[in-house]
Amino acid sequence: MAIRVGWWLMAALALGVAAYASMALWNPNAIDFIANREGFLRSALIIHGAVGTLALALGPFQFVKRLRQIRPQFHRISGRIYLTCILISGVTGLWLSFYTPGGLPATSGFFVLAILWLLTGSLALRAVLKRDYAAHRAWMMRSYALTFGAVTLRIYLGLGVPVAGIEFNQVYGMAAWASWAINLLFVEWLLLAKPSVPLAPN
Repeated sequence: MAIRVGWWLMAALALGVAAYASMALWNPNAIDFIANREGFLRSALIIHGAVGTLALALGPFQFVKRLRQIRPQFHRISGRIYLTCILISGVTGLWLSFYTPGGLPATSGFFVLAILWLLTGSLALRAVLKRDYAAHRAWMMRSYALTFGAVTLRIYLGLGVPVAGIEFNQVYGMAAWASWAINLLFVEWLLLAKPSVPLAPN
């Protein structure tokens, strides 16, 4: 029951944030970070947001065992799409980290996130090509923990700015690290304590 509730909560949050963030593609002026940007920076933000959104939406379904069994082709195709999105979002994220608000804490947090995003995605691909499915699963868990930072970032900002009343730039700098680092630590705990625990309803 806990696994079922946890997966549905993760999927609902991911799809909800993905639906909002998809405006980067079809209504970019509705997103503050994009609305006032121009030229190549605006294009990079739109690309980063659009492909990152797709990765966020696809991720939860990669862990559903029954879906992998009855629709293995869907798992393979969506996995390739996910990793392609990570490549594009990771590369654009490296560059965009230098244009984020929040000063050095935010820039460094998002820069490290982009590097780890590219690294975990590469290692997940390497593992599946070697047919090391246990390692592939572990690296995909780490990769999606980083991707899910798009959700937890917004949670921390919501708690920090309107609830706690902390200045936006200060919260943003802390959230740029916490949004993915806490997710990653949780996944590492799962892998160490319960390496074979299912991540979704079977």
